[in-house]
Amino acid sequence: MSAGDQWRDAAGGNRLAESASPYLRQHSTQPVDWYPWGAEALERARTEDKPILLSIGYSACHWCHAMARECFENPAIAAAMNAHFVCVKVDREERPDLDALYMRALQLMTGLGGWPLTVFLTPDGVPFFGGTYFPPEDRAGLPGFPQVLEAVRSTYADRRDGVHQSAARILDALRSASIPEPAGEPLSADLWEPVLRACAARFDMEYGGFGTGSKFPQAPLLHFLLRYWGHTGDQRCHLMALSTLDRMSSGSLFDQIGGGFHRYTVDREWRVPHFEKMLCDSAQLVGLYADAHRATGRPGCLPTAVATAEYMLRELCGADGGFFASQDADTDGREGAFYLWTYGQILDCLGRDDGRIVARYFGVDRGGAGETAGSVLSRTLTVNCIAGLFRIGSAEADAVIRSGARRLFEERSRRTPLAVDHKVLTDWNALAVSGLTRLYRATGQPRYLQAARQCVELLLSAGGPDGRLVHVLPAGRADGPAFLTDYAFTCGALLDLYGATFEVEHIRSARALADTMVRQYWDSGHGLFAETGRGNEPLIAALHDLGGGPAPSGHAAACHALLRLSALEDCRQYADVAARGLTTCRPLIEANPEGAPGLLSATLRLLAPPRELVIAGTDCPGGQGLLSRAREAYVPDLTLAGARADEAAELAETLPLLASRRPVGGRAAAYLCSDGVCRAPVQDADALGRQLAGLRSGKL
Repeated sequence: MSAGDQWRDAAGGNRLAESASPYLRQHSTQPVDWYPWGAEALERARTEDKPILLSIGYSACHWCHAMARECFENPAIAAAMNAHFVCVKVDREERPDLDALYMRALQLMTGLGGWPLTVFLTPDGVPFFGGTYFPPEDRAGLPGFPQVLEAVRSTYADRRDGVHQSAARILDALRSASIPEPAGEPLSADLWEPVLRACAARFDMEYGGFGTGSKFPQAPLLHFLLRYWGHTGDQRCHLMALSTLDRMSSGSLFDQIGGGFHRYTVDREWRVPHFEKMLCDSAQLVGLYADAHRATGRPGCLPTAVATAEYMLRELCGADGGFFASQDADTDGREGAFYLWTYGQILDCLGRDDGRIVARYFGVDRGGAGETAGSVLSRTLTVNCIAGLFRIGSAEADAVIRSGARRLFEERSRRTPLAVDHKVLTDWNALAVSGLTRLYRATGQPRYLQAARQCVELLLSAGGPDGRLVHVLPAGRADGPAFLTDYAFTCGALLDLYGATFEVEHIRSARALADTMVRQYWDSGHGLFAETGRGNEPLIAALHDLGGGPAPSGHAAACHALLRLSALEDCRQYADVAARGLTTCRPLIEANPEGAPGLLSATLRLLAPPRELVIAGTDCPGGQGLLSRAREAYVPDLTLAGARADEAAELAETLPLLASRRPVGGRAAAYLCSDGVCRAPVQDADALGRQLAGLRSGKL
């Protein structure tokens, strides 16, 4: 009997039972002798000369659950895993460094990626073979997992030299993969036209989004396009951003009755989602739709932002103000069952008359496959179209649809609830703070600002008195060293909060985080930020994640935050670090702009002419009107500062922008500078609005 078998006999489970990660605990009763990542697993692999089977996933991943159910709970497959491998389970959200490293290895080996991530390592942690989901037997062109296990076992046992040669090649590739070729030219405005042409070439004119296959929200790219339009008025950017936002919110990617966004759709038309909901997606999209509303007043943007924020506050927010990581896709063993409706179910809930109207509005037809399996709701017709089809007034149609959606939501809440991963991740929570703060600017609703404040206070307090952050706050326990994204996103969130409140403590906190970020994560030798800091566990290769994924890369977000902070504090050191970090990445931006949207946004900030607005005397007559107009206006990359009349002199040392800016004649005054020119102060909100509206220059 192995040591692992003895442990399971004594404890009734494997080593994952006491893990802080809900995802790891889901695997704690399986017959696999799982280890968490750590020295114990690596030492056993070296001692017993066994390869490591590394499985990386996350709670809301449908295919992770499928492989767990089909393979890891299968006694025969588990026995083969235990006999020939040291099996290690990792939550990708808890250890994004391991996920990024071994995902990059898989992409180098196969050109593919995804979750569950299944990688085989030498006892030293170097990958030599990998894949994603494997079925329990050969299926749909995929080899069965038992066949894979036997092939890897025999190769490791009989062709060890080949394994080590393969591992060495992969390790060399990993160590060079994240370092771009040296930039031949400095960054300049000639970058933008090729970038926009590349984005336009991939843009789906018919359905929005990019490409013609699976569609993801791509919030960072849409954010860049909206901001570029805000600077220049470029109509290509307006079309790509706004039509995509329209299509996403009317399609099945968006939960039409509960708010929030699913991870992605498998089709071009935004109709067939994978149903997991991730905080990082909804958090970014709250802010993006709120910004789109402020920028354009486009119908539908603000309701989408509000519905998504309400979903986050209702379903993902804990009592301490932290937001949970995700909501599962599966209930009762079926993906998406929670969200599906048949025509008959809608009529049973709403009655025949209202049910027919609501079903048509949400694209649920009588008969067909959907009547058995159920359909995902989407908005296929406008309210006016529905009114015409049913020969009723538009106001009546709107009332029926709104009431029907509420009643469907109430009925759906009686279904088997979706599982929630209760991890509180610092970086994703910082995205939530930013999104809620931007929604506050669009609505003026204090509850969104209060939620943002409470959340950021939790993040800052979790790391202890030394002011450092942690990555995970599970069940009230701070755990694990932070990563670059934790610092970069939190710094950006604090700057967003300052712009909404003028509370100077947010600037001071951002400055402290920025100092730590540069000290711990800046790699001056390569001119890049590393994903892991000097206090993190050393890995087999350094990590420089430049492109990012669903959220901006840590490097891009760090550079962007430093540029914003340097504009407020006039700190040349921050600006120099950011400029070098972005210049290093020019080859990557030029080669794949769609794959590096966070770098695009940070570079736009770097190259755009400076814009500064100071509201002096926020507590003086006229101050609230100027504040409201400044917060409501959509002016990308506007450095916004303000102070009460009695605190401006005291704060000027922290914020040099406040120096010599004072109320005029006892009334609040707004001082706007752009393109190196400072305008005369204005004291009328409408006059300020006209000045801000005139900042769209048409060029960069």
